[in-house]
Amino acid sequence: MRLKGLKNRARDRRGFSLVELLVVIAIIGILAAIIAPNAFKAIEKGKVAAAEADYKAIKAAALNYYTDTGGWPKEQATPSNDPGFVADPGTTGWNGPYLERWPARNPWGGNYEYHNDAEASGGFDGDDATERYLRITGVPQSAAARIDVDLDGAEDGESGIVRYGAEATVSVDVLISADD
Repeated sequence: MRLKGLKNRARDRRGFSLVELLVVIAIIGILAAIIAPNAFKAIEKGKVAAAEADYKAIKAAALNYYTDTGGWPKEQATPSNDPGFVADPGTTGWNGPYLERWPARNPWGGNYEYHNDAEASGGFDGDDATERYLRITGVPQSAAARIDVDLDGAEDGESGIVRYGAEATVSVDVLISADD
């Protein structure tokens, strides 16, 4: 007798009711609304951290190059060219490689460009001093502001070692060294 009663109960509850399904779907929607923005922020923070790490590695490579050779690498002919950090450019005293490889792309799909404005006027900040800097192209404005705060301590884009414009997507210039 008892077995017959359990069979009938099992037959009566074959699935979930519509209300139960709607409650589960609502809970999943609320969780997704909470988690998704945080996930996108984490991705953007990761890209900023990667760009900052690349800048620091390139800056260290430039300083090591200068220490070994007594001069700074020449300006890149094209953004994908190694300015002398990976392969010997034929400079006396070169003791590299200073980087394992020149980064092909930055986290936003743009380029890293090494600039040495020894032959140009204006350069990094518009004065006539000679500066070496890294240009990071194709950076969203919000990421440029984060890089500025992390490396400069202030978000202005017009002073310190980080410079960028006010457009939605900008090129960020980060100072490596400057002659007085």
